[in-house]
Amino acid sequence: MRNIRAKRKNPGLQHQHLSAVRVMKLLAKAKVRGDFLGSTELEFVPGEVQEGNYSLDVGTAGSVVLIAMTALPVILNRNVRLTLRGGTDVPLSPPVDYMRLVYLPVLEKMGMRAELRVSRRGHYPQGGGEIVLENVRGNPTPLSLTEMGEATKFVGVSHVSSLPGDIARRQADSARRHLEKFGKPVHIELEIDEVGSKGSGIVVVAVGDSLMGGSALGERGVMAEIVGERAAEQLLQDMSSGGALDRHMSDMLMVLCALNNLRYTGAQLTEHAKTNLEVIRKFLNVNITLRGERPFFLECKTEGT
Repeated sequence: MRNIRAKRKNPGLQHQHLSAVRVMKLLAKAKVRGDFLGSTELEFVPGEVQEGNYSLDVGTAGSVVLIAMTALPVILNRNVRLTLRGGTDVPLSPPVDYMRLVYLPVLEKMGMRAELRVSRRGHYPQGGGEIVLENVRGNPTPLSLTEMGEATKFVGVSHVSSLPGDIARRQADSARRHLEKFGKPVHIELEIDEVGSKGSGIVVVAVGDSLMGGSALGERGVMAEIVGERAAEQLLQDMSSGGALDRHMSDMLMVLCALNNLRYTGAQLTEHAKTNLEVIRKFLNVNITLRGERPFFLECKTEGT
């Protein structure tokens, strides 16, 4: 790979990306060139995936969730326990509760299961969080997920670490007020911890024939009520698109789509999703059908199917 993140303000591999490369290097006993901070070129030659217990510390608040999602397809049906330390709830990355409440349940619909445990929360900029991913099992089958259907309920988690617990309650109450207009049950759990780096956040999920999620993180100077409102509004915006998956899940599912002959509709075809598809086309022999942008339809068929 060349010109990695070339047009970004800080081009090349950053701590989070480098950690993902290093996890895959460990798992696959790969020969790698260019795995250093700021590298814009990477050569990765994998070997056989090795079972065992692995751990990696990002060293910053880089997202351990994105690293776990990178490793998950590779450790499917292998006895691997992966411990990751860094950021669990950080900007521009899926919160760990999104992985628990949206990402993994969608994978269950295609026949995959995994155990994810949050040992400690880690927020930006301190990091210090820890998750454990293990027992990734299943026999993925082709999945057609093209309708969200009517939401039967809303669930979620509002959390706070090393800050007043009232913040989590106010986030949850604000999100609940926006979601109750649908006339469906709304259950948002509160998680109040005195350990972990300082921070807060909320994930809310609509449950129907599919699942959609919305999330927001607390920010200095931003009222907890605004944080809860942002999460609910993001979810409602994607629900109004007519897609079966929210903008983030429909992006993150693309690799598994290419490997397992999926078809689905996503709320919004983001620029990140477009780039994701182009990279997939360069590495996998797969026929990709793409239509529309909001919502968009995606179907993947591996060669010979």
